[in-house]
Amino acid sequence: MTLMTLTAAWNRLRAVRTLQFSAKSSSQTSGWNATGNGTVIVGMVDNSTITFTESGKWRSDSGKELEFNNVYRWTLAEDAGIIRLEHLRFGRNQPVYLFDLAPTDNTTFQSVSPHCCGADLYTGIMEFKDEAIYLRWNVKGPKKDEQICCIYAHSESMNLACSQLPLFPNS
Repeated sequence: MTLMTLTAAWNRLRAVRTLQFSAKSSSQTSGWNATGNGTVIVGMVDNSTITFTESGKWRSDSGKELEFNNVYRWTLAEDAGIIRLEHLRFGRNQPVYLFDLAPTDNTTFQSVSPHCCGADLYTGIMEFKDEAIYLRWNVKGPKKDEQICCIYAHSESMNLACSQLPLFPNS
């Protein structure tokens, strides 16, 4: 089995311009089932750090439409063999660590260990398929049972769907 190189994955992340997502919740308390799309502005912080500034609209199953904005920081740590993902909801100086992703085969990176946020566990799988990057999140906890699929692409004209891949193996 050949592992995808960190450099190849990094170059694909730097080329992202759009996103689509689908969120499904089995929990009655969080209840956010939605689809959405938007744009991604990639900011180059330095050679091993980029930011994704995401904005767009999502629509709930009930038809309610809301705008969203997020900023994520991706850090390439070649010495550790990982790409780190952080949410910058509190600003660049107070990142929320999400997880480290390591290559598992020639198209897939998987979280090295779950991220604990209170009683909730976050895990992720990032798969490079065709011209897209599928980032699939799983959030489990006493009040959460959510699966989120984000599709990142370099072009708005790409017609992709989260349904092209299972959210998680055996799910």
